[in-house]
Amino acid sequence: MKIFPVFLICLFSVSRLCMAQDIPVDVVAETPATTQGSAQKAEIIEDNDETSTPTPGTPNDTISPGEQRLQAGIVMLGNLYNILAGIQDNDSAEKAVAPLMRMSSELHLWAQGFTTLPPMNETEQVICEDRYLPIIRKINMSIKVQGERLASAEYYGSQNLPAALVRLAILNQ
Repeated sequence: MKIFPVFLICLFSVSRLCMAQDIPVDVVAETPATTQGSAQKAEIIEDNDETSTPTPGTPNDTISPGEQRLQAGIVMLGNLYNILAGIQDNDSAEKAVAPLMRMSSELHLWAQGFTTLPPMNETEQVICEDRYLPIIRKINMSIKVQGERLASAEYYGSQNLPAALVRLAILNQ
């Protein structure tokens, strides 16, 4: 499944950007570097259960387990973005540490879950790549912007926030 490695590369490279200011952006970014304003922040995919997770009785309940897993990962990336975007000062930086630690564990378990899934056939892979790669890239770029913002703000003086981001990156390698 080609989309899984790309997804993980996006996730882990963005996590590293959040915690290591000395890694060049060109090396970290999976997508081309662009400037983004506050309008881009509003375009991030919301964590809507009705759009991100199939409900029983709808046409979406026939999607493969791999695709369901990808959707869950996209929701987690959206949640990671929301956590990072909510950090505006020292207090919010400290409050974000616990959710980031939980997110770290959830992402680790999510990634491990791929090993138990049956492999996708070539058609399913192509469909997933066409459907989900643009979404993953968009969220990746939004997370990257947040990571750059936090790094430039020196994590709002928090000692725990960079440590949580390092843990996120290390556990999910």
